[in-house]
Order: sequence, then C-alpha cells, then structure tokens
Amino acid sequence: MTSRRHVLQWLAAAPVLSACGGNDLPDPLAPWRDPGAGETDPRRFALAHAILAPNPHNTQPWLVEMRGDDEMLLFCDLDRRLPFTDPYDRQITIGCGAFTYLCWMAVLKSGHGCEMSIFPDGAPEPGARLDARPFARLRVAGSPPLHGADPLMEFVSVRRTNRNECEPVIPSATAIDTVASAGVAWLEPSPDEPTPLSVAWETEQTRVATLRDLVWRAFDREMRTRGAQEETYRWLRFGSEERARHRDGLYIDVPAAGLLRAIGMLDEADLLNPDSSANKQAAADWRRKVDTAPMFMWLTTPSDSARSRLHAGMAYVRMNLAAAQANLAMHPWSQALQEYTEMSDLYAEARDKLAAGDRTLQMLFRLGRAAPAEPAARRSLDALLRPVSP
Repeated sequence: MTSRRHVLQWLAAAPVLSACGGNDLPDPLAPWRDPGAGETDPRRFALAHAILAPNPHNTQPWLVEMRGDDEMLLFCDLDRRLPFTDPYDRQITIGCGAFTYLCWMAVLKSGHGCEMSIFPDGAPEPGARLDARPFARLRVAGSPPLHGADPLMEFVSVRRTNRNECEPVIPSATAIDTVASAGVAWLEPSPDEPTPLSVAWETEQTRVATLRDLVWRAFDREMRTRGAQEETYRWLRFGSEERARHRDGLYIDVPAAGLLRAIGMLDEADLLNPDSSANKQAAADWRRKVDTAPMFMWLTTPSDSARSRLHAGMAYVRMNLAAAQANLAMHPWSQALQEYTEMSDLYAEARDKLAAGDRTLQMLFRLGRAAPAEPAARRSLDALLRPVSP
C-alpha cells in the first residue's frame, strides 16, 4: 500500500508539480524587500514598515484610515482575531502595539515628526475585547526629534520570528542585556502615560529545563484541544500557491498542495486529530525545537489593561529588532499564556513561575542562535487601507 511518506517522497522529486499554479500570483515576500521604496507620503512609507511587525498566527489584524493630508487612524481588523485561544484579545493587542511602534518610528525615519495618541476615543474596559474604536492615532507633524529615528529601525526587514532549532549555546551576557534593555529603555511615544515594563530571563539549565517542560506541556495541550486546533487550521497555508494567494497565516511548505488535497492527504479531520501520523511527526519536530531552547526571556506589566498590552507589543518588537541586530533568534512560546478554559491550569502555573505578585505575563519567548529563517508572508500595504468613516 502507498503510504503518506511514499506520496510525499514522490512529490518532492516532482518539481514541475510543486511549482504549478502559482506563477501568476503576487510575491508574498515582496513587502520585505526595501520597504517604503518609492513612497512619497510619509504615512505610506511608515505603513510599509509597520506591516512587517510580529503578530500572532500572522493574522495581520490591522486596518488603517488615512485622514486628510497628515493623519492616520489605526484599527484592529475584528475579523482577524483569534477568539478561541485569545478570548480577551491580549495577544492581538500586543501585535497591534508592535505595528504601532514600527509605524511611529518609520515616520521619524522618513524625516518627519510624529504625534501619537493611544486609544484616542477611549480604551476597552479591563477584560473587554477590542472594538471598532481606533487603538492609535498618528499625525505627521513638524521635524523629527533631535535623537532622530530609533537605530533599530535599520533591522526591520531582517527581523524574524525564528522557529528553527537552536544551537546548544547560551547567548553572551552582553547580548542578553542588549535585548532586555531594548524592551525597558525604548523611546516612549507617550511619555505622559508610561507603562512600567519588566523583562526577566533564565539561563540556569535546571530551571531552563523546567520552563521547557512547561512550554511543551502547553503546546501538547493545545494540540489536543479541538477548538484551538480548528482555529489554527483556519490560518494554515499549505504550499507556495496558498501562501501567495492569502499572504498571511502560517506557511506549511509542502509540494503540490492542491494535488495533496485532491487525494485526501491534507484532510482537515486527519490534521485535527492529535494522534494522526502527520501530527505525531509534527509533535516530534516541535519537541526538538523546545528541547534545544538554551534560555527563556519574558516580559511583564503591572496591569493587563489594553494600554499595557499595546506598550508590551511596542517593547517586544524593539527586543525582536535588537535580537536581529545581535544575530540572535527569537521565538515566542505563547501557548501557556493563553486564557481559554482548557489551558487554565498551565496559565496559572506560568504566572506563578514567572510573574511576581499581580503582574501580568505578556510574552514568553526563546532566545538563542539558529539557522536563518525565511520571512513570513505579508499582504500588500493597500490591503490594510479602508475608506474614511463618515
């Protein structure tokens, strides 16, 4: 009998089949190449950088309204959230914060000043989800500050979420401090509304092993939770044609995905079954990624307000840029931080281990050295623009 492995081996040896169907589709990696080139409007120049921000499941949950000649309002695309695994929109808001920071700093990079207002029409109440109100307003105004743009902006197009296995080497103390400092000493866009951020890390290998065990149990729990699996499946993009057509989501590099679907090799029921051969292989691959983590770093805030989450996203993207500058790989392990019922015990364990007192654990990620990672697909800048509301 022909097995899944035999079919995949055959397809891997058939480059004509792997390539068919995608030649007329847009390049999903084009936004990473020289972002903002040719843009004369500083707002469009800024957005061309902002769309490269890290965000959960690569949903790219952003919408923008251009107002007049100098203003833009930033909104969450409410259809691009993760309602099962992120029921209070905490992780989505962190992604919006990363987008906001890159947008603000890219305006400065263009040689202009930028005024920013966070939640200009009010923020959601604690525990409430994001709504139709903007999460930020930016206005191009005057000259940039004397300090100019953040020098880390030079690494926007090389910043990655790197899921490759890590080398068995702990980053140097200097490199760790550089990444951590980027999170707590960032250029605050709203100095009258500061949110104290705290960054901590663990390199002692016995305690690192404990954290590996925690993040693995959370990952395994998610693979065995139907609602979480269904939500992730919605964002999987199989093969280069699907990636080019959607330009979002989580890319699964398989040859001739259309043919595999036609013969039932990418069947949804099979992929949602944690005990299927495909998922067992995927679990083994991910377990190696967990076990090679040389250290972990995490970010906490004193509250879990929507404003704190935005600031956490701003801090996180600076840390990610600093890691790119230091040639380090960063990869969030967010499963234990997710607030759905099936994860509640591991969420409590993560908070108990990593968040002192009433502080909120906003990000937990691996830091190390790994082989370079390809960038994730991005939609075009114009896909984010919407008509101005009346």
